[in-house]
Amino acid sequence: MGGITDFMKKNCVVFVGASAQFCLAGNTYVTVKGKEHSYKKPVSEVNTDEFILTYNGNDFIYSKVTKNIKDEGPKTFFTFNVRDKSDNIKAVSATQNHSMIIFNKENEVQFKYSNQVKIGDLVRTTEGIGEVIEIKKEILNNSYRLGVEHGTVIANDILVGAFYVEENEQNLKKIKKILDTAKFPVENTN
Repeated sequence: MGGITDFMKKNCVVFVGASAQFCLAGNTYVTVKGKEHSYKKPVSEVNTDEFILTYNGNDFIYSKVTKNIKDEGPKTFFTFNVRDKSDNIKAVSATQNHSMIIFNKENEVQFKYSNQVKIGDLVRTTEGIGEVIEIKKEILNNSYRLGVEHGTVIANDILVGAFYVEENEQNLKKIKKILDTAKFPVENTN
């Protein structure tokens, strides 16, 4: 099975390290847990220690933000338009090497870099499984390296990776534990 942990074992230096550049556009919205209710705000306004919405394979949960670092200057982004099962179009923009969570036809989860995602790839949305229907490559300024304890985040209603930690043995074990316990079942898309 091409699972998340297998991918990490083969590519941990790619996804974990001080030079990691997994960035989202500043106008990407995430759901933040408030004192009385949850609300959406752009990644550019997210603070460390806030809790933001993610998906653990069974339920939507909130996970603690560990880092949110602004990178100034132009970067290459890929914007993915995704059609969800209700025929809504959602979009998320991420740098070319951002970790995207993709499901294959056998319902196995895998990470791909943004620049490896193809039209027809399946992703998890807040509505269930969605399909990438369009990809645009563009240059954007001011990207944000968002790190979340769970390692994933719901960004503009689409599940994506959210890793940003320093590479050391303790953090590698923590990420492995998170990924070993994360199960991402998907419903039959037929």
